[in-house]
Amino acid sequence: MALQLRGHAVTLWAERLPPHTTSDIAAAFWYPYKAEPRDRVLGWARSSHARFVALAADPAAGIRVREVIEVLRGPTAPPWWADAVPSLRPAAPGRLPPGITHGWSFEAPVIDTRMYLPFLRTWFERSGGVVQQRRLHSLAEVSAAALVNCTGLGARELCGDSTLFPIRGQLVHVANPGLDVVMLDEDDPAGIAYVVPRGDDCVLGGTAQPHAEQAPPDPDTAASILARCTSMVPALADAAPLGHVVGLRPGRPTVRLEADTLADGRVLVHNYGHGGAGVTLSWGCAQEVCGCLEAATGSTPPR
Repeated sequence: MALQLRGHAVTLWAERLPPHTTSDIAAAFWYPYKAEPRDRVLGWARSSHARFVALAADPAAGIRVREVIEVLRGPTAPPWWADAVPSLRPAAPGRLPPGITHGWSFEAPVIDTRMYLPFLRTWFERSGGVVQQRRLHSLAEVSAAALVNCTGLGARELCGDSTLFPIRGQLVHVANPGLDVVMLDEDDPAGIAYVVPRGDDCVLGGTAQPHAEQAPPDPDTAASILARCTSMVPALADAAPLGHVVGLRPGRPTVRLEADTLADGRVLVHNYGHGGAGVTLSWGCAQEVCGCLEAATGSTPPR
């Protein structure tokens, strides 16, 4: 979308389209998670936060700016990403779960991908972008003057990138019992817990199992997720279950965002390996992709 907005003629190739993507089931709230290197991630996250806040003004985008409360087990220095969120502050005691005395509070976008992904596609196509559903077996199949590789885990095969690995995430979807605050606990000894109200439902998480390939939802894992989230937010005790889902995040030691060159001399920009922060970094990375492509090709399209 960022390239299209800058005046480039863009065709998007994708093997799967919404609602059949990992992004469709994600909690998708702004939070830099399992993505490196931190110095670059901070800039991408900051840019994306600002863009999502601006887009939230359009109800069709499916974005709500909500309070996020991160639960802590004791006094802790501000998180490494604090500079990206001016609203970061100690959580008021009355906002914390029972028995918890420390936490951070900040405002962050929650992206309901059920609305946001169709919104993006409509915006893209109305501005002249073309979407084609097809599986790519080789970058040489693409006849475009320049390419941007956003294939996630697919880059293991497409680019021979052995540093990529799946991070299995299991989630539980329940009806929203009236919640409007995101709750997050990364330090629960039983596993990470988060409660993300999107609107009519809540996404409860979760797991982050590195090097675990796709598998059906595990009932015991789902029960553990529900227990952790209900302990943090007791109002979930009677929430109606809607479904259990599993998705694979594209893990990598560092995000790969750089310009490259194909054997025939065409420009290729890689943009993959975002771990658990694909949505969080999306707009910031897209802006850098534009800069990489235009610097490598030596041209900027007319606006």
